[in-house]
Amino acid sequence: MTYHRIPTPQPSPEAEIDTPGMAASAAFIEGCEEDLAMLTRAARITMELMEAQNDYARSRLAAAARDGAPLKPGEDPTAPLNKLAQTLRRTLALKKMLAEDLEKRRAGLVAERATRSAQRTRDHRRAVKGEIDSALTEAFTAVYGDGDDETDEGDALCREMLADKENLLVDLEAFNDYLTRPVGETVAMLCVALGLPADTCVREGDIWLARRAPSPYETFRETRAAQARPPPATTVCSP
Repeated sequence: MTYHRIPTPQPSPEAEIDTPGMAASAAFIEGCEEDLAMLTRAARITMELMEAQNDYARSRLAAAARDGAPLKPGEDPTAPLNKLAQTLRRTLALKKMLAEDLEKRRAGLVAERATRSAQRTRDHRRAVKGEIDSALTEAFTAVYGDGDDETDEGDALCREMLADKENLLVDLEAFNDYLTRPVGETVAMLCVALGLPADTCVREGDIWLARRAPSPYETFRETRAAQARPPPATTVCSP
């Protein structure tokens, strides 16, 4: 009886690594976060300077009014407040603009990563189902005996078997985690559910094997070996 190994596809590890464009976006976001932190600190410092300058201006103006000491020519205790207020407005405006840009970049990166993750899952599911279908088709062909002389009847039966397999994967709770287990284990369970012979899928250690039809070369070798065997000895009986 001929078997072939059933491989188990693994999700692509490359999908977990950012593309160059995504890496650039991540670096930009990190830089923006640092700039945003600096602007927040700059705004806080500017506010502290404004409060200090406001206290000084109040004190200076009160002293000038109380003691009769006039302000010096060109002296305006409130002038620095105006410049600090302008600096604060510009800092807050820049912070707002940077925060909005940062949010857009972060949302875009999150969406792109989610898209790649979903595609990775779809690709993995497609690869796993492909191996399941291949193993079941070869095993069914070996059991049904269609071999190289494929017939419409055999093809139709195989399609029905694969359709039943798809229903089992969707409907039965036992197959909910088929993407996380070895493909051979799933194939063995499906063979039981589909009524295929118990030896359709077997396990040898950590390796799962499925029945398959012999290749033309294997058939050729078997035929040659049979022809090369000497004929069985004939026993002569005495009268």
